[in-house]
Amino acid sequence: MFRPIKTAALLIVTLLWLSGCAILRPSYTKPEISLANVEMLKANLWEQNFRLQLRVDNPNNRNLPIRGMHYQIYINDARLATGVTNQPFDVPAYGSEYFELNVRSNLWRHIADLVKMVERQQPVSYRIEGHIRTGFFLSPAITLQEKGTLDPANLSF
Repeated sequence: MFRPIKTAALLIVTLLWLSGCAILRPSYTKPEISLANVEMLKANLWEQNFRLQLRVDNPNNRNLPIRGMHYQIYINDARLATGVTNQPFDVPAYGSEYFELNVRSNLWRHIADLVKMVERQQPVSYRIEGHIRTGFFLSPAITLQEKGTLDPANLSF
């Protein structure tokens, strides 16, 4: 006789708990991340140092705190860099924020082709893959899968 009441009570408590978790885990639209510039800092045969400037566009009506990132960056399908950063920053609501990453790579096989493309003013394609951690409590990682092209006139070699 009490079994249906206990089952119903357990079901109600479970539903309330799950709705509470949804309140703690706010939903938001995924930000857009694009590669704004690539600057070569230092190069030798075995290693190249680059400064990458990335732009994050926040389409949400509240600030987006970025607390960490794991990434892989490809230039013309050649992996430029893989790494992590814990450089925290906030992207304002409906706004954009730029941040820079200093990365090391070994592109000695591809660097001559990239320099030639820039000299000929040919567009350079890029792809960013990875995960972003936000400052939201219990929030999942945001998966990154962005691609685009860079205008050679804006690249610094």
